Amino acid sequence: MSAAVAAAGLSSFALLYAPQPVLPQLASAFRLDPGTASLAIGVATASLAIAVLPLAALAEVVGRRRLIVWSVVVSALIGLSLPLAPSFPVLLVMRAVQGVAIAGFAGVAAAYLADLVGAGRLAGAVGAMIAGNSVGGMLGRLGTGFAAEPLGWHGALLVVAGVSLLCALFTVLTLPHSERPPAPAYGEGPAVPSPAHGERSVGGGGRGRRFQPRQGR
Repeated sequence: MSAAVAAAGLSSFALLYAPQPVLPQLASAFRLDPGTASLAIGVATASLAIAVLPLAALAEVVGRRRLIVWSVVVSALIGLSLPLAPSFPVLLVMRAVQGVAIAGFAGVAAAYLADLVGAGRLAGAVGAMIAGNSVGGMLGRLGTGFAAEPLGWHGALLVVAGVSLLCALFTVLTLPHSERPPAPAYGEGPAVPSPAHGERSVGGGGRGRRFQPRQGR
């Protein structure tokens, strides 16, 4: 479970920050000034921030696991499509949609973990998620930066998106379902109906015997 959530975080945040090292190349390719080129990052982060709360509410209807799965898959597929953008406005629209998709994971992952592991193991699970987010942001920048020189910005973004898609598929295959019945408290047996009026039950653990009250002579 921790590996699945960490992979989802790695995929999401690698995609979010992947264009940052190639902003000069984007500016040159689309004939932009550096400030305009930086919108490739700003649009995605802004749309993520705006979409977090609505998607967290949507998760209460469709389920948190389902939203996380769709989030990582859709954001990776958009990442594979970014190098095909014919113009910078189209690329910005794609980045905005990608930010919304990433918000599906960012907005519900902590609540999903709380449902699944409970308070006792929540700190470790959230730590794995944060580690995945941090490593993803770093690898997204480094991977794009190292691949940009031999492959250009198109190939660099494609490489990062391909790795992110592999992480997303790992998440889809291994992320456990959070919908499970709560476990009974320690020492409690299964619930039994209350005794009828005039009866008393003895014994513990739900296997008590019922006795009719003795009649007075």
